Amino acid sequence: MTMQVHSKTRRRLALLFSVPLAFSLVFFFVNQAAEHRESRLLEIQSLSTLLTHLRAAARDAEAGERGFFLTGEDRFLAPLIQARIIFPTLERQVLANVRDRPAYQAKLHRLLELAHEKFRQAEASVQQKRAGAWSDAALLEYLDRSQDTMDEIRKLTRELLSETDREEVAILDTQRTYSRWSFIFFVTGSLLMIGVIVWLYNALLQYLAERDIANANLRTANLYLEARIDDRTRDLTNANAELQQFAYVASHDLQEPLRTITSFSQLLAMRYKGRLDQDADDFINYIVSASRRMTDLINGLLALVRLRHESHSAGPVCFEELLAQAEISLQASIRENGARIERGHLPCLVVDSVQISQVLQNLLSNAIKYRGPEPPVIRLEAIRDATNWIFSVKDNGRGFDPQFSERIFGIFQRLNNREVDGTGMGLAISRKIIERHGGRMWAHSNEGAGSTFFFSLPVTLEDPHETESAPSSAVASP
Repeated sequence: MTMQVHSKTRRRLALLFSVPLAFSLVFFFVNQAAEHRESRLLEIQSLSTLLTHLRAAARDAEAGERGFFLTGEDRFLAPLIQARIIFPTLERQVLANVRDRPAYQAKLHRLLELAHEKFRQAEASVQQKRAGAWSDAALLEYLDRSQDTMDEIRKLTRELLSETDREEVAILDTQRTYSRWSFIFFVTGSLLMIGVIVWLYNALLQYLAERDIANANLRTANLYLEARIDDRTRDLTNANAELQQFAYVASHDLQEPLRTITSFSQLLAMRYKGRLDQDADDFINYIVSASRRMTDLINGLLALVRLRHESHSAGPVCFEELLAQAEISLQASIRENGARIERGHLPCLVVDSVQISQVLQNLLSNAIKYRGPEPPVIRLEAIRDATNWIFSVKDNGRGFDPQFSERIFGIFQRLNNREVDGTGMGLAISRKIIERHGGRMWAHSNEGAGSTFFFSLPVTLEDPHETESAPSSAVASP
């Protein structure tokens, strides 16, 4: 019943809001059209003004020319000179104004040609006057031509101004129509909106009453759920404690029989190698390898379990020292594989030196184990951004398919099966250590193109007594 009421209310709201919205849209488009017409009106008025200025320039040219003819003094040429200076600007403005008005272009181009002709005539007649080359007959003939040019200029100007006046009147009529309709739509939309607001006020009062009832029911349900959650939390806490205890007990209890199996299988391998057939030697080697691998897996599980419960012992330490410790631990592997370890800028942070050294050792060890055909080249560097130190360990190894960039951080997840020794827990432990320090770990790679492992540590771990300067730069996100 409540759902039906809410659905009906939503439909009414949609209807009531759609009507004023439609009126508002119409009002908006009417206003847009009115603004467009107003812009056209301004353009027409500007064209009328420019045409008047063009005609005035032609008149100034004529006045300057005749003043010079009558007096022979250059000061009377000032109107001609001034008109000649402003005419190019007027011409550009007029042509720009009628670029989208084909109806005006033919007459306007003719008007500009006549104006140019008027200026040429005036300048030529002044030159001839100064040279004393005018005869009475020639002067009369020139004055007739000049007068014809001016008459045609006046005629074309009047025609163009008449056309602009007609268009201006039409635009003003249209604007008045738009204004009336805008007012009608505005008033109608306002009345409808007032009606919607009144209806919403009444609906809101009803909603508030219903909400109070619903809140009371919700509080009752929350109390019940909180009690259930407390019970479930206790069950999970107990189950987790039992699971941790089981992991410890199982791991420790498995250590002793495994040590026995490993010791006796190694003893068999030493005493009876070559005395039995090849199959027996292979079987003994399988037992030795499997027992060693089982020992490594149990030790890895123990390390992961301890990591979740060990306290975080942090102190200021420089990553240069941690890298040096990792290199010492891997000295034999580095020398055997001809590996070269390069380093960039490394900061000093307040971290658990033992755990972070284990992370570096795991990453360097993997880069050496999963090497390519060339001697391993591994580069460790760090870049600081606004909130984190971003560390990168880049190698030239065999790489891996990018689709496995998350899978490799899982427990017991290995991409190379048994081709390379390992338990598949190093990266899982490393990520857990970084997350305990407030950071994260990810990887980028392509098959045959090497790998780059990234991990971040927050800048809040910086040693306040150390002043490390590092370039600010962006690092690829996973």
